[in-house]
Amino acid sequence: MDIQAPPVSERIVSNASYGKVNPLTATAEELQDFLTSGSLSSLDLINIYLGQIEQHNKNGLKLNAIISTAPQHLVTEQARLLDAERARGSIRGPLHGIPVVVKDNVMTDSSLGMDTTCGSYALVGAKAPNAPIVDRLLKAGMIIIGKANLSEWAGSKGFGMVTGWSAVGGQTQSPYVRGDYVPGDKVLGHSTPCGSSSGSAVAVAAGFVPVALGTESDGSITQPAGRVSLYAMKVTVGALDTKGTSPQSPITDSLGGMAKSSGDLANFIGAMMEQDYSSYLTKTWAGQKVAFVDPSKWELHPAVCERIEIVREKQISEFLQAVATIRKSGAEVTENVVLPQVDEIAWEGEDALETVWNSYLGSEINSFLNEYTESSVRTVEQLIQWNSDHKDLELPPGKRHHLSETSRLKKPEADNAAAFPGQQQLENTLKSNLTEEKRQEIVSFIRKIAKDDGFDRIFEETGAEVLIGPLDGRIVTVAAAAGYPAGVAPLGYADNYNGRAYGVAIVAKAGDEGKILQAMSAWEETMPRRIPPPQLVNYEASL
Repeated sequence: MDIQAPPVSERIVSNASYGKVNPLTATAEELQDFLTSGSLSSLDLINIYLGQIEQHNKNGLKLNAIISTAPQHLVTEQARLLDAERARGSIRGPLHGIPVVVKDNVMTDSSLGMDTTCGSYALVGAKAPNAPIVDRLLKAGMIIIGKANLSEWAGSKGFGMVTGWSAVGGQTQSPYVRGDYVPGDKVLGHSTPCGSSSGSAVAVAAGFVPVALGTESDGSITQPAGRVSLYAMKVTVGALDTKGTSPQSPITDSLGGMAKSSGDLANFIGAMMEQDYSSYLTKTWAGQKVAFVDPSKWELHPAVCERIEIVREKQISEFLQAVATIRKSGAEVTENVVLPQVDEIAWEGEDALETVWNSYLGSEINSFLNEYTESSVRTVEQLIQWNSDHKDLELPPGKRHHLSETSRLKKPEADNAAAFPGQQQLENTLKSNLTEEKRQEIVSFIRKIAKDDGFDRIFEETGAEVLIGPLDGRIVTVAAAAGYPAGVAPLGYADNYNGRAYGVAIVAKAGDEGKILQAMSAWEETMPRRIPPPQLVNYEASL
C-alpha cells in the first residue's frame, strides 16, 4: 500500500515582515487588542501564523511541529465569519478569532480539513467526529489552523521511542536547542523536545500559534512546555471530558494548554473549562502560601537524561534565587518539604503506574479507535498487525531505543531492542492479566502514596496552596499519580550548554487550577522575562 503523509494545504506566501505582530512574542491578549481596535482582522492573523508555519515547519529551521494544516479556504471562511460577528458587536470571549493548533491525538471532524492520525500512518484518511474539547474551542471562537506533531500514540507505542517522533510527522525539533536532536540521545535527553505534546509546545514557542492544546498522562504537556520556556497546565484528572483523545489510563489522562503568558493560559484553560480565571491573575505573591521541595533532591534519572553538571548547577542556583525572590515579595514560604519520589510508587518491585497503564491501554485504545466513523483499524491487534505489515513506514530503521518515555524503572527489553522504534507497549498490553480487583488495589496504593501521604500531607502541614519544584525532577509524575492539576513556568536556559530551556513545576489540589494560575501570574511579574528562541530571532534578523 502506498501511503503518503497528509498533503500540505494550499499555502499563502510567507512574509518575514510581520508589521504589527511578531509571532515569536505576541500573546493572544495583545492580538485581541489589535482585533478590538480594528487594526487587524482574524483573517490577517491566520495569514500571519500560517505563514510562520510555512517558513519554519518543513522549511527554515525545519521544526516538524505540525503534522497537517487546515485548507486555506476553510480557515479563511471561518475567520471571515468571526470577523463578521465582531463587526456586529458579538464577541464570544477573550479568544474570539484567535488561531490555535490541536495535538494530533485529539479528534477533529473532516469538516475542519485535517485527519486525526496520532502520528500513525494506520489512521491517515480515517474519519472522526470532533472531540468534546474541540467543540469547546470552536464555541469560544478559536480557529483551528493545524494539528500538532507528537510522540506517536502519545508515547504509548514502543519502548524508548524518541520523544517528539512520529511516523507521519517525523522528528519534532526544539527551536531552542543548538544543533537539533542528537541521534542516540536518551529519551528525555537535553537535545530532545520531550513529549508527548512536543509539537504543541514547539508550535507556540516558534510563533506558529499563540496557544495550543495538548494531552497529558505523565508530563506530556508540562515537560515539552518547560523545554521551550512556556506557561502550561494540565487540569485535574476527570475535570474535562477526554473522549475523542488517544488514551493511556483514566486514572491519569487529562487535557491542558500552553501559552507564552499566564494571562493567555488563564483564558485558554478558562475556555476549556468554561470558567473565568481572571480574578486569580493578581500578579503578586503577597498573601500566597507556597511550599518548595529541595531542588538538589529532584532531577531526571541518568537512564533517561544525562547529568550535565554545569546545567544542573545553573538550574539549582536559579531555582534558589526564585525562592528568595518569592519570599521577599511577600509570600509565606516553606522550604525543603518532603514529597515522595517516583521510585517510591512501586508495587511488588514494579512501577505501579506502568502496571496500571499497561492494564488499561488495550481496552482504552480499542474504545478510541471505535470512535472513528471510518477507520481501517478498530483494535489494538489490528493496529499491531498494520504496523507489522508496513514496517517501512511504522518501524523504520535508524531510531535508537532507550527507556520508555513513561518508564522510570530499568527495562532490559528496552536496552536489548533493535535499533528502530518498535511497538512493545502495544504488544505488552495484550499480555496484561491484571484483574479489576487487583488493579483497583494498586490504584488505591498509588493515590495513597502520591495524594494522601504526599501532596495532601504537605498542604495540610504547611498551609501551602501550591507546591513548586524543578520540572526536571518528575514532580509532575507524582501529580499524575495523585490526579492533581500541574503547571509549568519558565525558569531559565542552558545557554552554557545547548540552549534548551527548563522550568518549574507548580502543583495544587484537585480543582485548584486557579491557584496555579495565581502563582504563575506572580511568577511572570517577578521573574526574568521569557526569551523567544534565539535561533528564530536571529533567522528573522538575517532576512
